[in-house]
Amino acid sequence: MREVFSDAQKEAVTWGQGPLLVIAGPGSGKTFVITHRVRYLTETLGVRPSQILVVTFSRAAARSMEERYLSFFAPASGPETADRTGQGGAAPAPAGDVRPALPRGGRVTFGTFHSFFFGLLRTAYGYSAEQVAGDEERMKIVTDLIRKHRIDADDIRSLALNLQQEIALVKEERADLDHYYAVSCPASAFRDLFRDYERALGELRKIDYEDMLLMTYELLRDRADIRRACQERWQWILVDEFQDINRLQYEIVRMIAGERKNLTIVGDDDQSIYRFRGAKPEIMLGFERDYPGAKKVLLDINFRSTPEIVDTAGRLIRHNRRRFEKEIRASRPSGKPVNTVVCPDPAKEAAYIAREIKARVLGIGAEEISGKPGAGDTPRLHYGDIAILYRTNLQPRLLAAKLMAEGIPFRMKEMLPDLMDHWIAKDVQAYLRLARSIGDRADLVRIMNRPNRYIRRDAVREEAAFHDGAPDFAVIARWYFREGQGWMKDRLDRFAMELRALSRRNVGDAIRYLREEIGYDEFLKSYAEEHRIELSELMEIIDEITDSAEGFQFPEDWFEHCREFREELLKKKESRRKSTGKQNAGNKKAGNQNAGTQNVGKQNVGNSDAGNRGEEQESEDTDQVHLMTFHASKGLEFPLVYLVDVNEGIVPHRKAGTRDELEEERRMFYVAMTRAKDELQICTCRKRFRRAAEESPFISEYERG
Repeated sequence: MREVFSDAQKEAVTWGQGPLLVIAGPGSGKTFVITHRVRYLTETLGVRPSQILVVTFSRAAARSMEERYLSFFAPASGPETADRTGQGGAAPAPAGDVRPALPRGGRVTFGTFHSFFFGLLRTAYGYSAEQVAGDEERMKIVTDLIRKHRIDADDIRSLALNLQQEIALVKEERADLDHYYAVSCPASAFRDLFRDYERALGELRKIDYEDMLLMTYELLRDRADIRRACQERWQWILVDEFQDINRLQYEIVRMIAGERKNLTIVGDDDQSIYRFRGAKPEIMLGFERDYPGAKKVLLDINFRSTPEIVDTAGRLIRHNRRRFEKEIRASRPSGKPVNTVVCPDPAKEAAYIAREIKARVLGIGAEEISGKPGAGDTPRLHYGDIAILYRTNLQPRLLAAKLMAEGIPFRMKEMLPDLMDHWIAKDVQAYLRLARSIGDRADLVRIMNRPNRYIRRDAVREEAAFHDGAPDFAVIARWYFREGQGWMKDRLDRFAMELRALSRRNVGDAIRYLREEIGYDEFLKSYAEEHRIELSELMEIIDEITDSAEGFQFPEDWFEHCREFREELLKKKESRRKSTGKQNAGNKKAGNQNAGTQNVGKQNVGNSDAGNRGEEQESEDTDQVHLMTFHASKGLEFPLVYLVDVNEGIVPHRKAGTRDELEEERRMFYVAMTRAKDELQICTCRKRFRRAAEESPFISEYERG
C-alpha cells in the first residue's frame, strides 16, 4: 500500500476487528478510505473478499468504489479468472504489471441497499425484477386512487407525489396507520387510499421499494437460519454515506453484523439532508451508544476546498447543536475569500451571474466586473467548471432564461417544472385570454368562480352566452332574470368591468390587478385552507408567474415566450433522456451478467441492478454550466460555485418551523457551500417580486461565526 495517507485515514484504514465510526468531512477522502480499508482487510488481514459487503445509496457510487478497488490489482488473466466470480484461486497478473493479483476467496460485494435487499428476497422468495413496481407504475396506482376516492386536487400529479412520499414514510417508520396524521389529504382519506394502494399492489403481485425494506427486515428477524447464513457470508460490513440511512435499513445492517460487530460506518452528520426520506442524523449520533467501545475516527482534512471556503462553512455549521464537534482544516494553500454578492432583485442577480460566467470563460467584460485592469488575462475556466446551486427547482427559471438569451450552455440535473402547466398559471392565462377576447367557454367555466361569484354552469351553457372569444354578460344576465335571480346582474357587471380593466394593463400589472383587486390571492388563501395546503407554496407559484410576466405588454407575447421557453426545456429533457437511456442499457447488460445465482451463500446480490430506484444518470460529459438544487449537488465538486437567492424564506425554507428542520436547512446550505473547490459566491437579493426581501440569517452566521 504505497499511497500517502493522512494520520486519520491510516487509522481508519488499518483498524482491525469491531465497530468503527468514521466521521468523514467534505472532501476528506471518504471513498479513498473505504476502498483502501477493503484492500487492507483482504491483503493484510487475510479476509476472504466474498465475506465483505460494501453498501451505499446509488449505483454510481457502488460502481465507482468497485472499480477503484479492482484498480489496485492487476487484471485477471488465464484460466483462474473465475476467482473474480467467487470460484477461488488468485488470478495471475499479466506480464509487466507490477500490481498484485486479486486476492483469493471470491469477490467483494459492492451494491446499493435496494439491490442488496432485492437479492435476498429473490433468493428467499423467488422474486423477479418484474415484480418490483416502478416509479411510473406506482404513480398510476396512486393517481387512479385519488380519482376513485374523489380527493380534490387541481394538480393531481403533485398530490400523487406527496402521497407516495407519505406512503413510503408510513412503511419505513412502521407507523400505526390508524394514528397517522396525514399531511397531503384528510386522515380518513389517506387511510383508505393507503389500504387500496396495498391491495392494488397485491392484485398485481408486486412490491414497492419500501416493501423490500420491510420484507427483508422481517425475513432476517423471523428466519434465524437465513440470518445466520447472511452473518456467515458477510462477516465484514462497510456502509457508505451512513448519515443518509433510515431506521429500517440500520436495523437490517445490525442484524447481519450480528455478534461479530465488524461494522464500519462512514459518513458525516453535518451532511444529513434527507430527513423527508426517513434519514436522521440521530442514528449516526447514537452509533456509539448502540456499539459501546466503537472506534471513532475523524477525517479532519479537506483536500478539496481552499481554507477560506472550509473556514466559512465551518463557522456556519457550528450553529447546529445536535452534531459531532469537529474542526475541519484545509490541506490546500490560501485562495480567494468567499464573496457575498447583494443584488437588487433576481433579474439583476441572473444578469450578474451571466456576465460573470462570460468573463470567466470567454474573458468578455472581465475588467468591467472586477474593476481591475488585466482581469481578462486571468486563467479562464470551462463552462463545465461552474455550478449554480439553488434551494428549490422553482428558483432558476429567470436564470435559465437569461443563460439561454446570452447563449451560455447549461445542463440541469433536475428538470425545471413547467410553471405554465400549473393550475394557477392556467387560471391566470384563462383570465388574460378572456380579457383579450381570445378565450373559449372552457376558460370562462374555469375561472368564473375563482374567486367565487356564485355563477352557475347552467347560466353559461347557452350558445349565445359565449361568442367572439369572450362571454356575453347580457345573455347570462337574462338567464338569471328568467330564474328569478336578477340580483346576479350586479355581480356579472362587476365581472365584466374586471375583464375590461385587465385588458387595459400590461401583463405584469394585469396579474397584480387580478391578485389584489379581483381577489385571486384571497381565493388562494381559501383554497389552501380547504385543501390543507401550505399557503406559502401557492403564493410562491403565483409570485413566480407574476415575475415571469414582467416586461410584456400583451398576453400573446408572454404566451409565445412561455411556449419557446417550454420547447427549450423539452429539448434539454429529451437530450438527457436519450443519454440516460444509453447508460441504463449498459447498466442492464452489466446487471444481467451477474445474475443467475442460487442461494445466499453463493449469491453476489450487490451486482444486480434490479430493485434500484430510478436514480439520476449523468448525461454525456459536455462543457456546460451545471444547474442543480442543493440536494442534487451532494457528492459533487466544482472549481467555481454560485449559490443564488440566499434570502430568508428560501434559505432556510419558510417551511422549516422546528429546530430539527432549521438544522437540516443549515446542513443543506453547508453541503452546497462545500461543493466549491476554488471560489464560492453567495448571492442574495434586496427585493423579490417587488417586495423587500431579507437576506438569509445564514449569511450573518458564516460572516461573524
